Amino acid sequence: MSIFTTKPTKELTNEELKSLLDGLLIEVSPHALDHLSEGQRKVFKEQELKDMLLKENARKTYLQENLRYSAYFRRPDGYRKLIIELNRNKAVIVTFADTDELPKIRLNDEK
Repeated sequence: MSIFTTKPTKELTNEELKSLLDGLLIEVSPHALDHLSEGQRKVFKEQELKDMLLKENARKTYLQENLRYSAYFRRPDGYRKLIIELNRNKAVIVTFADTDELPKIRLNDEK
């Protein structure tokens, strides 16, 4: 039995990420906002997450073993990690998390 994890398997360039997203509708999963309080939800806008994908360049992007993508964007206080699932005609931001620094990831093909 194979369990698909969030382990990164391949690093992507910004051009590759933009190409994957080209022409897709960007949506935010209701699950992505579950961990926010009611007060935070009033301040935090879904459009902010969408704009990150559409208008900013990720510092790092990885394809994960579970076939979702993790993209790290620079924020004033660290980084925001978006988890993105690509479907036939849309990209869904499944969840996000803020982190102080980029993870040090060593892919299997690196020595």
